Amino acid sequence: MRAEERESRPGQQEAALSDRYRLNHSQTLYRGRVIDLTVDRITTASGTQAVREVVVHPGGAAVVPVFSNGDVLLVEQFRYPMQQSLLELPAGKIDPGESPEETAARELQEEVGFRAGRLEKLVEFYTTPGFCNELLHLFLATDLKPGRRAGDEDEELSVHRYSPKQLEKLIRLGKIVDAKTLIGLHLLLANPQCQAP
Repeated sequence: MRAEERESRPGQQEAALSDRYRLNHSQTLYRGRVIDLTVDRITTASGTQAVREVVVHPGGAAVVPVFSNGDVLLVEQFRYPMQQSLLELPAGKIDPGESPEETAARELQEEVGFRAGRLEKLVEFYTTPGFCNELLHLFLATDLKPGRRAGDEDEELSVHRYSPKQLEKLIRLGKIVDAKTLIGLHLLLANPQCQAP
């Protein structure tokens, strides 16, 4: 794919950051289905010339689906970069024109086949701020109602239901290693207010 060059990245808050660096040149080396890869040449506030490689991501949403008894649904899916299957919260990227709440509701339906009577935002965080701008929105889903599961064609996943005690054990044994899932489960397990009524 032909590299694209431009002087600034759309939507970037350059005015607010102008005291920290000056963007001299930006080149998009790759445009993909999920991410873009950009290489920026900058001058820091101290005058140092530097290169920053940035993975540009549209952002995503993840859901902690909790039943009335406290059980939680996780998905197990093979992750190609890790070459292993991981236990994760239902999650996905935000599609154009979609709000984080809409993404969370869609992923809950597609990946585990449930709709949430109540969807509450817990937190948002940057997944890997050293090289990627992905902002992940984490939601708590309660009052779960069965729906129709309709995942992406290229995703092979299975759904598992765990009690809070089982989740604590899985975390302690290192069986859950996905960051968004660890954050969501720790928030849930540490805060009784996050648990289903």
